[in-house]
Amino acid sequence: MTLVINHVMSAEISSGIFSDLLSYYKSFCDRDIKIVETVKPIEHADIYHYHRPHLEEKLKKNSVVTVHHDLNDTDKWLSYDRFHDRYAEATVIFCLNKTQENLLHSKGLMHTKVIPHGYNSKIFSNISSPKTINGKVTIGIVSKRYGRKVKGEAYLLELYKRLDSEKFKFIFVGADRSISSWKAREYGFETEVFERLPYLCFGDLYKSLNFLLITSLYEGGPANIPEAIVSGTPIISNPIGMSNDYVQHNVNGILLTGNVDYDADIISSYSEENSYKRLSLGAIKQQKMAKTWEEVMRMTSSEYKKISKGNF
Repeated sequence: MTLVINHVMSAEISSGIFSDLLSYYKSFCDRDIKIVETVKPIEHADIYHYHRPHLEEKLKKNSVVTVHHDLNDTDKWLSYDRFHDRYAEATVIFCLNKTQENLLHSKGLMHTKVIPHGYNSKIFSNISSPKTINGKVTIGIVSKRYGRKVKGEAYLLELYKRLDSEKFKFIFVGADRSISSWKAREYGFETEVFERLPYLCFGDLYKSLNFLLITSLYEGGPANIPEAIVSGTPIISNPIGMSNDYVQHNVNGILLTGNVDYDADIISSYSEENSYKRLSLGAIKQQKMAKTWEEVMRMTSSEYKKISKGNF
């Protein structure tokens, strides 16, 4: 018997992230599962999987929702109150991380399952030897640049003022990151910038990084966390989203405090080879924490089948 899973997008809004995600569902869910993507729900699907549930007036029976955003985000369009009733109607709420799950539990919604983002096993792979510092410590920022304060651009500017440009360099990847690069150069940093880098090149990108830096104040994922984890790249991040599940402070990365002076001192302490090597070894030991998209979709398929049998 084939299970028909209707992924309901609720609006005709193009999204590269959702398109990539749907391709993983279609490629890696169990063979007896058929994924059908539509804007509005179709009739007679076995399960309805909503990605923008706040745009719906009521969910269908046997429904799943995925929490793609940070539930603490201050953006009025992502206000929790816009989502709560739809979350309550769902049979299961898929969370990307335990922070989301804990917040939902505090709201009385216990029907949750944590299924994180995965990584593309054709692009990313483990490393066996710790990373080394080749001249300067290379910090990578891999995300589109947003002018919104919540994405950490103001914080990043303050870091430029405090880190030693003789010891650190930056690689920026993502739309509008040329702006970040120009600002870093104003403070004397050597930079590289790729506004459009083919995803097939990301495996090599991470091999060149000593750190992945995430300055966002709010994140549902982000998706680059498992990419850094599997490639043995230490992560510098605010304690948000999947960072809380994967980053152990001073073991495989650094959790920022928001105190820029203090954080810059911690980051600077890893500019020496011996101290960095300890962090890199910790990152290597944590590589198995990341899941491939194949593994993620096996987990997802299992949950679909539990729902279809009324076993959740």
